[in-house]
Amino acid sequence: MIDRVIATTFHRFMGNGRTSPALFSCVSRDREFTRDYVVKLRGGLELGGRGLAFELYASMLSDYFGMSCPRPAIVSVEQDLATLILDQLDSEDPKTRVVQGSVGLNFGSQFLVNLTAWPTDKSVTGPLQQAAMRVYAFDALIQNPDRRFANPNLGTRGDDLFIYDHESAFSFLLDIFPSRTPWKLDEERYLEGHVFARALKQVAFSPDFLQRLDVLTTEVTGYFSSQIPTEWKSDDLARIELHLALMSEHAAEFAEEVARRLA
Repeated sequence: MIDRVIATTFHRFMGNGRTSPALFSCVSRDREFTRDYVVKLRGGLELGGRGLAFELYASMLSDYFGMSCPRPAIVSVEQDLATLILDQLDSEDPKTRVVQGSVGLNFGSQFLVNLTAWPTDKSVTGPLQQAAMRVYAFDALIQNPDRRFANPNLGTRGDDLFIYDHESAFSFLLDIFPSRTPWKLDEERYLEGHVFARALKQVAFSPDFLQRLDVLTTEVTGYFSSQIPTEWKSDDLARIELHLALMSEHAAEFAEEVARRLA
């Protein structure tokens, strides 16, 4: 089950990005634990609740594939806390609109210490090769164009990679005429600019990723959809489930396509 928590303390906005994520201390609804979360505020996302649903679905799916992703949570920001934040902002600050539009449920990912943003010039060697291959395959699977060389959206800690920021994933949902063969990657131009597109030449496809994709069932993807809050749900979820079912049915062909793109 996904953690549901209540934001209790606002610490700061995380930079000046267009989505204005913020760091909050949060308490679980049963008061059993308190954790810090980086919260994607609904009012800062172009897609609103849909973008939050993409974030949560991608987090659950990445965990299924054994990838490292900050622990997700559904974060409630209540009106009293929003008012306190607004009192700290200049009335002309664009963040006021973000905060005002974020009362209610938002997406949070546990704040991780000792996590270093991925340096784009860092070489991919040793254990990192398979971790990087899983990231590349995952982004090809969910058609995520937003892990670019100039904006990796991932961090490193030791020999592990942590992925985050998936509100732009599932880009096939924008297609007027969706591909009937999404496992074929010829038209996925965003993969050319992927942060690992140059670093994984001749690296073998992850057998573990292939195995997990091959046995990805509709029961699993349906469970992921069931965890999405009602306020965020749309017809997107059924289309995501259908997409993943097709990719699972053609898992071996998908692996071949990834290897070909990296040849």
